[in-house]
Amino acid sequence: MLVAVTIGLVVAMRPAAPTIGAPHTEMSSPRPSQDAIADALFIGDSYTAGNGLSELSPSCVAAVQMHWQCSLSAVPGTGYISGGPANRFTVDPYIGESTSFIERIPGLGLQYRPDVVILDGGRNDSFPKNKLDVFNVMVATIVSARRTWPEAKLVFVRPRYLYDPTSDLGLGDLFIANAIAVADADVTLIDPIARITGDVDELLGPDGEHPNSQGEKVLADALVAEFTSRGLAQAT
Repeated sequence: MLVAVTIGLVVAMRPAAPTIGAPHTEMSSPRPSQDAIADALFIGDSYTAGNGLSELSPSCVAAVQMHWQCSLSAVPGTGYISGGPANRFTVDPYIGESTSFIERIPGLGLQYRPDVVILDGGRNDSFPKNKLDVFNVMVATIVSARRTWPEAKLVFVRPRYLYDPTSDLGLGDLFIANAIAVADADVTLIDPIARITGDVDELLGPDGEHPNSQGEKVLADALVAEFTSRGLAQAT
């Protein structure tokens, strides 16, 4: 799914439970300057896209709360390595064959000049037996994003699933920290799902893996909390 939407203010009501607290992991990352952000580009998977209209996705609801214009390049089942040569698949008759994040970036670079680029993936990248393959492509994707948008703030979303907010999906803290360090691209790390505590069962859809509408609202709130805590400025 590749869409760009400009939408008015949407108020996401926060459920009473679970709650959004401080991140579970303590990982340092560069704090960007307080320059105002107007346009945000999210590159991601089904969690990024949400279950319905693009403007109601967790990504765009969070962007609107930050007063940003939201653009999405979100394809279910894809990631840093997933959807690319390692396991290409047909998404649907309209979209056609899948693409990994790094394969999308050149085309997105011709279409968008965002103030902030958010890389939101890794959930679908657990299949390679050699994690070094994932590491190398992750680093290359971060570098490609920085080269494509040299003036933009670059944000890396720590991959997690809502059904188990504490799981690192086999991509531990050191793995993520080293990938960001090797890329050397002035990246801000955020970990929104780690903020979500309490009973998450009520936030999951029928498949037990993806958020339902309530879960998407909680995820949007967690994104806003992370954006704000990392110093990403709201547009005025």
